[in-house]
Amino acid sequence: MASNATPLHLSGHMTPAELKAARHALGLSAEGFARWVNVQSGRTVRRWEAGDRDIPGPVAVLVRAAMASRAVRAHFGLSLPDDTPSV
Repeated sequence: MASNATPLHLSGHMTPAELKAARHALGLSAEGFARWVNVQSGRTVRRWEAGDRDIPGPVAVLVRAAMASRAVRAHFGLSLPDDTPSV
């Protein structure tokens, strides 16, 4: 059975601006985001967002999955502003 759905590409380079936009959309502070991705502090997150450090691949995959899937967001207790409760 063929699917017309566009494949979700979770891997690949994530820009600092994409990371920062996703963090803000998810309503997380730099410290909260650091806890979510299990890094030492918000300072690390701010370095990624400033382009001072490369964004690790697993972090990019997790962020993209959270941005693309309500189920992933729900699993982590996150939401986007346009998320509505499922009935």
